[in-house]
Amino acid sequence: MSLKFLPTRFILVLTASLTILVVSSQLFSATPLAAQEETTTQTTLVSLERPFQLPFAEPPGPDTWLPAQPYGNTTGAYRQRFTTYGASGGIHFGVDLSAPCGTEAVAMADGIVFAIDGPFGSPPHNLMIDHPQLGYASMYGHLLQAPDLLPGQVVKQGQVVALTGDTAETCYGRPHLHLEIRDLSHVTKYNPALLINANWHNLNLIGSTSRDFARNLEAPRQWQSLYDQPEARTGGPIINDFAYVWPFDWRKKESTLSLTPLSLVVSASTEAQPTQPGPLATSPAGRQIMGGDCCTQPYWNKDSNQVRFLDRPDANSPLGIWGVDASQPEAGPQFITERLGIYSPNNAYLAYPDQSKGVTVIERLADGQTWEIDTQERSPNFTPDSQGIMWTAYDDDAPSDNREETIWLAKVDGSNPRVLLKDRRSDPVTWLADDKLLMVRRVPGSSDQTLFTLSLTDGRQTELLQLPQMRSLALSNDRRYLVYYVSLQSDSSKNGTWLLDLQSAKPQPKKLPFFGAYRWRDNERLIYVPLDPNASEHTFFEYNARTGQSRPLFPGGTGLTIANNDWRISPDGTKIVLVAASGVKLDGLWVLDIKN
Repeated sequence: MSLKFLPTRFILVLTASLTILVVSSQLFSATPLAAQEETTTQTTLVSLERPFQLPFAEPPGPDTWLPAQPYGNTTGAYRQRFTTYGASGGIHFGVDLSAPCGTEAVAMADGIVFAIDGPFGSPPHNLMIDHPQLGYASMYGHLLQAPDLLPGQVVKQGQVVALTGDTAETCYGRPHLHLEIRDLSHVTKYNPALLINANWHNLNLIGSTSRDFARNLEAPRQWQSLYDQPEARTGGPIINDFAYVWPFDWRKKESTLSLTPLSLVVSASTEAQPTQPGPLATSPAGRQIMGGDCCTQPYWNKDSNQVRFLDRPDANSPLGIWGVDASQPEAGPQFITERLGIYSPNNAYLAYPDQSKGVTVIERLADGQTWEIDTQERSPNFTPDSQGIMWTAYDDDAPSDNREETIWLAKVDGSNPRVLLKDRRSDPVTWLADDKLLMVRRVPGSSDQTLFTLSLTDGRQTELLQLPQMRSLALSNDRRYLVYYVSLQSDSSKNGTWLLDLQSAKPQPKKLPFFGAYRWRDNERLIYVPLDPNASEHTFFEYNARTGQSRPLFPGGTGLTIANNDWRISPDGTKIVLVAASGVKLDGLWVLDIKN
């Protein structure tokens, strides 16, 4: 069993991590809680199916706008549940949409301006619009300037009401719109995905693990869907301070049980019989191997015959890693292990936190010997040869746009710790070799990044080239090709999906003929799903980096929708596993067989 993770701040996750979303246009009727009726308005609340339009007139795309952080218990919000998001329950109480500064935002429904630059946060400017006929209010945050409107002014759906800005006030740091939907008392905050008429499956194909949701390991399926997210309330209690969470919280807690690691979360016997699934479905291109709300962020075992996932199938089953034989799903899930943590590449070591001490525990699985290492409350990452660990330390309270970060390296038992790099806005991307890291560094005063390599042997840095801000970096299996996308640049020729040949003496980016989600199949073939806001199902294509040719993988269609870009290709390149969505519900795990 192998769970291999780069740290939370790594841009590229090479194997497993532990996310979601969904949508329907006709099946959900959203209505505020009854408590909302106690407002000053006498207008009767109207139950409508997603009464709001998107806040932009332009469709999403690399030149216009793209989703960023969804509403709910995201991993980013969880890490800041007592600080940035502490005033509203600890969750991300709106949805973030990336857009260049000055992008026109429109009224999502007819309404009345309630306040401009009111006490609603999201600086530098905000706008609150009441929609009394619907029983909701909308809040636009991080605006470029105070809107040219007046309190009490009537606005119509689709009318330009604001210009998007940047929370860092630089227009290159973090330009985006923070959008909330509240009740008319402006206290309760609702999930915008349930109320905005849009195909969120398609919108969220762009991006990856940055949209993961934190897991309460005492209820591992809770709050894992884009739609299965709790309401937030201004001034309400923290609702996501879980005792046991995945991804692990490495910070010290004053009162917590020492993790050994996490087999103590449930008392069920590990001898429990496998849970039998209900009837499983098929599609033109594949078969369902698990139904219902199971199981987000699946991954393949190294032999490509079993899909694995973190779960607790029922009250009589243990929490841990479960697996389903992709060729015989009717046999049901089999329990693999209760040992959760970060496994070394050779599966010889396991890393997990001891929060009572605020340290990382490294366990040698062969004999149970352990070492406690002070990784400064940060998640460690094993080196490719499994002989060392690395972590990045930084000040949580420092402004992220100019934060100093220190990358540490030590032997797997914690001995010989040393600083690899101390710099500002420098992030590891992935390993290029046992002793070489691929890194990016933000260019001061811009959104551009420098791509460079860092030698673990002598600390030498070798600059490759400077590029516009790269996102969703993915390295081919043989570490030759790097694919990434660029979006929202003023020069539209820079936007799109790009490929770099890292074996070239002077690598130059090559623009690819698609924009969407992608994963490497092998050393030179890339599988992608195009971004199409109006798609009724998700289709897969294959691009060959060597020949430049594309072809459809399933010409007859798939009949499936991917939930929150949650899909993986098997190590042997013959199968795809995806989390499917049906309406506002998850529709289990599906496996698609690639014919050739």
